[in-house]
Amino acid sequence: MRTDLVNRPQDGSAGRSALLVASAVNAVAAIYHIIGGTPEVMYPVYSANLPPSSAGVLDILWYQMAALIVGGAVATLVAAFRSDWRWPVAWIIGGHFLVVSGICLFFTFVWFGNPWGLIQWAIFGPVGLIIFWAAARPAERAGAPTL
Repeated sequence: MRTDLVNRPQDGSAGRSALLVASAVNAVAAIYHIIGGTPEVMYPVYSANLPPSSAGVLDILWYQMAALIVGGAVATLVAAFRSDWRWPVAWIIGGHFLVVSGICLFFTFVWFGNPWGLIQWAIFGPVGLIIFWAAARPAERAGAPTL
């Protein structure tokens, strides 16, 4: 096994570019989720006189999703420059995003009867696919300089 390839900066530009796009989309989604989504979703929860245990669980889930999106932005940014991070990030972050996309798509049909009631699937799904596509790109080009 060649150990000189481990933790080497990534030389493949297509995979790097795709991961940078995924990171940017995640960063924008995180900002929107926290700044735009919190007043739209969580403020009504806070004012709904729900039992504290119900409101607390919803609060935890809201910010856990924010942490997933921010973590996805950071992980894909690192994976853009570290080829050894590509497949772990694809399986952990990309896989999770695809599962979340499926859950969102299922519940948008259950609650609204159409795919546009909860559009989160349209962000999580493509970003998850981009991450897997980027992981499958060659990490190095022959003769590329090492750092």
